[in-house]
Amino acid sequence: MKRSWAVLYLLVAINVLGIIGGYYFYYDQLASSPLYLWPFIPDCPVYVMVFTFALLLTLCGYELKLLNYIAAVGMMKYGAWTLMALLLFSDRFFSGPVWVISSVLFILHIGMFSEGLLLIPKRLNIFHFSAGFLWFIINDYFDYFYGYLNAAGRYVLGTHPVLPSDDRIQIVMVLTFMLSIAMCITAYRLSSADMPWPLKKEIAEARKLRKPRKP
Repeated sequence: MKRSWAVLYLLVAINVLGIIGGYYFYYDQLASSPLYLWPFIPDCPVYVMVFTFALLLTLCGYELKLLNYIAAVGMMKYGAWTLMALLLFSDRFFSGPVWVISSVLFILHIGMFSEGLLLIPKRLNIFHFSAGFLWFIINDYFDYFYGYLNAAGRYVLGTHPVLPSDDRIQIVMVLTFMLSIAMCITAYRLSSADMPWPLKKEIAEARKLRKPRKP
C-alpha cells in the first residue's frame, strides 16, 4: 500500500516536470499573445497543472467534483488530441531527425490520457456535466474561431497550438470538437461505473479521509 502511495507522489513529481517542459514549449506563443488568452493557449500543461492540483487535494482528503471532472476530461481530451495531431501530421513529425522526440511525446501523451482516468469522481450529476462541457466548448471556440492581434500586430485566428501546416486545420477543428463531446460523455458515464484501474483504490481511500466538500 505504501508503495502505491509512493507511486502517486512520484506521478505528481513527473507531472511537475511535464508542466515546466510544456510551458517552455509554448513560450513563444504565450509571449506573443495577450495575457487574457494565456489560459486557452498551453492546453496540455494547463490541464496537467489542474490535474496535479486536484490530485493533491484529493490525496489530502478534499474532493471538489467539478474540478476533478474538468481535470480528468482535460487530461483525456488533450492527451488524445496530441496523439491525433502527431498521427495526422505523421509526415512531418515522424520523418527526419524529429521522429525521436515525436515518439517520446506520443508515449508521454498516452500516459497523460491514462492519468485522466484516475481522477473521474463518483456519481457526477447533470450540473457537473453541463458546466464541464460548456467550459471545453468555450476552449474550442477560442482555439479555432477567436481572432486577435499578437504582439507583432499580426492578426491570428485561434489559440490552438502551432501546427506544421494549415492545410488540415479544418480536420483538426472537427476532431477537437468531437473529442470535447466524447471525453465529457465518457468521463460522465464512467463516474457511475466501477472501472478497475491502477491506483484507483488508493485515490478512493484518500477521498474518505475527510468528508467530501460539496461543489
